[in-house]
This record gives sequence, structure tokens and C-alpha cells, in this order.
Amino acid sequence: MEEELDLLELVHIVLKRKWIIVATTIIATVISILVTMFAITPMYEANTTMMVNSSKSSSIGDIASGFDLGSINLSQKLVVTYSEIVKSRIVLEAVINRLDLDMTYNGLLTSITSSPVGSTEILKISVKDTDPVEAAEIANTISDVFIKEVMRILKVDNVEIIDEAIPLNNPINIKLMLNAAIAFILGIMAGVFIIFILEMLDRTIKTAEDVEKHLGLPVIGSIVEFSGVKEK
Repeated sequence: MEEELDLLELVHIVLKRKWIIVATTIIATVISILVTMFAITPMYEANTTMMVNSSKSSSIGDIASGFDLGSINLSQKLVVTYSEIVKSRIVLEAVINRLDLDMTYNGLLTSITSSPVGSTEILKISVKDTDPVEAAEIANTISDVFIKEVMRILKVDNVEIIDEAIPLNNPINIKLMLNAAIAFILGIMAGVFIIFILEMLDRTIKTAEDVEKHLGLPVIGSIVEFSGVKEK
């Protein structure tokens, strides 16, 4: 026969062993902070952006005529194409050779992303690395090699750098406060879970109701414990 506990009984069970919740919460939070600070390798990200035009104009009249809808649509399609050229072997291997990087083409490929910025003519290249300076250097070298390869392969000069990558000293994969908050909540949940497991496994008789329920015997009398009363 299942035992149904009301809300007050649940609260009483939790408060009776509240030290377990305190202990699991502290342990989980401390472990989370230590792991975040010492076990996770910081990763840094550097970004560079470039503008892609369907044709590079030199005169003011040509620039004005270049802002028609067809030209913009063509430039947006070129951005998608160029984002794939950035990740090509000919570009990345040239970057590896120029910087003398200790990595393969596939290793460098997994650390970069190249994609259009929304529905614009802007191409964004992001590089992740354990060294913020190296991440920025790789990103800038990729953009430089990419522009030269586009000019060599397609015989066009329609890409210009908007922002060069700069080193950023804030790691993107270390969120100390967020990890600590998550560990704090999980510690509370683990403590409550342990308390209810211990309560389910506890078969000791504590009240008159327990005697009637588990032994099937009527309670004739009970001895009340008076605390705080001094003998005279």
C-alpha cells in the first residue's frame, strides 16, 4: 500500500536532513569552479569581415549604378560562394605555410567558420584558438590569402576588408558564473533526491502511526519527552 505524503510532511523530511542539501550544493559548486578554472582549456575567437561587390567601381557614377537590386542579389550570392572558397584547401594550406602553423588542413578547417552576415554582402571569418594573438593572426592571414586567390582564380578585384581581426583576451568557452549557478541548482536537486532516497530506505519506527501501520498493533499509550524542564 503506497504511502501518500502531504506537503508538510515533505517539508519536514527535507528540513530534517537539510545538511545534506547544504553539503551537496557546496561540493557541486566548488567542483564546478575548479573544473572551469583548471580543467578547461581557454579558447579565444577572432573575427574579420569583408565586403563583397559584384563589380568594383572606380567612378562615382559607377558606384551609384552598382546599388541596383540585381547587383545586390549577385553580391549576396557571391558571398555564399566566397565563404566556401575561404575553407578550400588552396587557401588554408597557404595560410599554414605562411605562418608555419603546427596543424594540418583538417585541423585548421575545424577551427574556422566562414559565413555571410545575414542577408548582406558582408563575409565574416571567425577563428578559434588557444592563443588570442594567434587567432587574430590566422584570421587576418586567411583574409589576405583569400583575396589574392580570388583575384588569381576569378580575375576580379571585388573584395575589401572592413574590419581586421584583433586579439580578444576574453575566452569564449569559460563561463565561471554560469557554470557555478548551474552546479548550485544541480547540487540542491541532488541533495533533495538523496534525502528522499534515505527516507524511503529508512524502516525505523518513529511515531505511534508507524506502529499501527507497520506492526498492525494498537497503541495503548506513549511516553512524552519533555525537554528544557529542570528538576527542582
